[in-house]
Amino acid sequence: MKKLLAFIFVAAAILIGVNIRNGNAAIDVLADIPENPQNALVFIHGFGQDGAAMQKIAASFKDKLPDTAIFYPTAPDHAPHQGYQWFVIPAFGAQMADIKVYEQMLDDAVDNVDVLHKLIDEIHNEYAIPYENIHVAGFSQGGLMTVLIALTNPNPLGRSVSFSGVPFIITEDFDTDLIVSKPELMLIQGDNDSVIPPDSIQMTQHTLENLGLSPQIVIINRMRHEVSPTAQQKMLEFLE
Repeated sequence: MKKLLAFIFVAAAILIGVNIRNGNAAIDVLADIPENPQNALVFIHGFGQDGAAMQKIAASFKDKLPDTAIFYPTAPDHAPHQGYQWFVIPAFGAQMADIKVYEQMLDDAVDNVDVLHKLIDEIHNEYAIPYENIHVAGFSQGGLMTVLIALTNPNPLGRSVSFSGVPFIITEDFDTDLIVSKPELMLIQGDNDSVIPPDSIQMTQHTLENLGLSPQIVIINRMRHEVSPTAQQKMLEFLE
């Protein structure tokens, strides 16, 4: 990539620190890049996390994707207590169900989608990886970002996976003209999730079906708000 800050060799992979800027927003990106990658996966963190948190999760499955470069972007905004966030959460608990609160979250999320599109363009240009071989996955906040990226990228991407994602609901303020792709999507949710209610997946499913998509739905018994080994395996099967 064009703005390498540092790099070290780790076994057969390269660990790279990159800064991607789009307007006033900028993100730092970690990456595990094998020699001559044929595919890419952008793995997006949740609220209060960072790219390094997703890199730790990927350590358990990246060897099963030997020709895939995996990128771990960190959101541009600091979360209130620690870590980073892709969009502001104005209220917690029952107040999050208020449509006005959700509209604020969605508007903020849409604002930060562009910087991830910029990252995807950098991956395509630097590594000559076709857009259809660039996959996206995300957890919690990153789950919603994954859905938005897949729907709004003008170059149709590969497959997209949302783990325990914040639901996607089209509000009055959302510009539906932004939706330009019909991606292959998998939604994964645990039935023991106390952070994102299990029935949230149905909201996203309903929205996507109204847009003419048929997302694959995976409910995992006893999974909490996490990316469990079972969830990881479901993603790997989907990507293959």
